[in-house]
Amino acid sequence: MNLRLGITAMKRTCLLVILIAACLGLAQAPPAQKKPLDEIQVLALLACGVPSQRLAMLVNEQGISFEPTEDYLMSLKNVGAKDVLLRAVRVAKRTKAEALSTEVAAKRAQVQKHLAQGAELWQKKLYAEAEQEYRTALKLEPDNPNLHSALGYVLGEQKKWDLAGTEYRTAIRLQPDNAMAHHNLGLALAKKGDPDGAIPELRTAIRLLPDFAAAHTNLGYALHRKGDLDGAIAEYRTAIRLQPNDAAAHAGLGLALHGKGDEDGAIAEYQDALRLEPNYADRLDGAIVEYRTALRLRPDVAVAHYNLGAALEMKGDLDGAIAEYRTAIRLQPDYAKAHAVLGLVLERRGDRRAALEELRAAYLLDPKNSTIAQQYERLLREVNQ
Repeated sequence: MNLRLGITAMKRTCLLVILIAACLGLAQAPPAQKKPLDEIQVLALLACGVPSQRLAMLVNEQGISFEPTEDYLMSLKNVGAKDVLLRAVRVAKRTKAEALSTEVAAKRAQVQKHLAQGAELWQKKLYAEAEQEYRTALKLEPDNPNLHSALGYVLGEQKKWDLAGTEYRTAIRLQPDNAMAHHNLGLALAKKGDPDGAIPELRTAIRLLPDFAAAHTNLGYALHRKGDLDGAIAEYRTAIRLQPNDAAAHAGLGLALHGKGDEDGAIAEYQDALRLEPNYADRLDGAIVEYRTALRLRPDVAVAHYNLGAALEMKGDLDGAIAEYRTAIRLQPDYAKAHAVLGLVLERRGDRRAALEELRAAYLLDPKNSTIAQQYERLLREVNQ
C-alpha cells in the first residue's frame, strides 16, 4: 500500500466517523404495535420525525380510530406528510372509537390544533416556538405520552438533552411499554455523551420490539462509544438484516470494522452508506460540532478526540488534527490507530522522522495489523534510503 492509498483509506475512515455522527437520530418508526392509531398519535409520530413511508406502514398494519377529514389530511400535509402517508390514511381500516363528551371532544380538538401548529413550526426549524405549542397542548392533556415524546423530540433538536430526557421518562412512566420513548431516551443520552445510560434504554426498546432496526443501529453506536466493538458490530449487522437500506447502520458497521483492523470491510460499508445517503459527506462541519460538544461533557474520552482529529484532518486542518491525535494518545498511550494516523499526518507535514516514530509505536502495539505494518515498513525503507 503506497502513501496515497494509505491516506485515501484514512480519509474514507474519516468519512465513516462523519456518517455515523450524521446518521444518529434518523430513527425509523418501530414495527407495528397492534392498537389502531388516533389522530393525535399520527400527528405526534410525524412530530417525532418518523418518515412518512414508515408511518404509512404503521397505518396500514394497525388501522386508525377516526374518520380523516380533508382538513385533517391538509394538516398532515402541512407538517410534512408525503403522499404515501396521505393515501394510507385515506384508505386505512377504521375502528370506531368510543364516543366522547362535548367537553372532552373540544379539548381534544384544541390539543390537536396546538400539536399541528407545533409540528408546522418544527418543520420550519422554529424549535423554540414549536416547544411552546407542545407545552400548551400538554397543559390540556398532561397524561398523553405521545405529547411528551413530541416535546422531548423538539427539545432534543435544541440540544436540551436533560429536558428531553425528562419528557421521555414521563412518557415511559405513563406508558411503560412505549418502545419509541425508550429508544428516544436512549438516543438523547447517547447524544449527551452518556452511553452507560443509553444502552439499557435501547436494550429495553429492542426487548419490546425486537425488529426495531433503528434501535439496533443506535445501540451499536452506544456500544461503540463504550469501546465494545464486537457488540457494536453485532448490533449494526442485525440492523442491516432488518433494514438493508439503513445508511446509519452501514456507516457505523464500517467504523467498527475499521476499529477491528478490517479496512476492506470498512470501505465496503462506507461505500454502501454513501450510496444510500450521498449527502452525508457534506455534514462534516456538523460532525465536528457534535464531537466538540461531546468532549465538553466528557473531555477524557480518547476515541472522541481521535474521531474529532479525523474530521479535522478531512477538512484540511492538520494542526488541529495533530493536536487531537496527540490528546487521544496522552489519554490512551496504547492507542495504536491514533499513533498510526498521527504518523501519516506528520508525514504529510514533512516531518518524516517524527512520523516514523509514531508508526513504529503503532506497529509495536499492534504488530498483526497489516495496514499499520505496511505503512511502517514503507516509511522505514524510504527514510533509510
